[in-house]
Amino acid sequence: MSFTLQDIAWHRSVGQLVEALDAPDFWIRLVRLLEQYVPFDSWVALLFSQGRPQVFAECPGADGGPDPLFQDYLRGLYLLDPFYIANRENPQSGFFHLLDIAPEYFLETEYYHQYFAHYISADEAQYNVQLDEDRTLCISFGSNVRYSPEQITTLDIIKPWVLALMHQRMCFEI
Repeated sequence: MSFTLQDIAWHRSVGQLVEALDAPDFWIRLVRLLEQYVPFDSWVALLFSQGRPQVFAECPGADGGPDPLFQDYLRGLYLLDPFYIANRENPQSGFFHLLDIAPEYFLETEYYHQYFAHYISADEAQYNVQLDEDRTLCISFGSNVRYSPEQITTLDIIKPWVLALMHQRMCFEI
């Protein structure tokens, strides 16, 4: 068996994340690792359920604090989010790309105009871990440019690692 330097770096980084599962900066460490393979402009780790999403960590706003537009999302725009809707209609673990779940006329939706066009702008991908009947742990990545097929494939290939890490992290979130 032979490994590339990129393979070795990935395995080393995942090992470090396993060691940091209980660290307060786990989500940021996970994001930094994933950014080495696929760039993105915004991110959030949250819990979908029947109530308002619970945020575990998020990409800071321009001033370093919570982004005001994301606060609008939490106050109710999440109810229009295609990822939230898809998860509530068919809760499941996996990797999901906006193109696979958004409605046909997404660019004409209220959600697109009130939130997506301003906060994310071009593309989004999300990992979901179905915890039980009602709760789904999610980490979502927004981009100001469309993800390439290679980037989507990369995110899908590493899905087993990311989902396992997310699932194990929940022991330290509750």
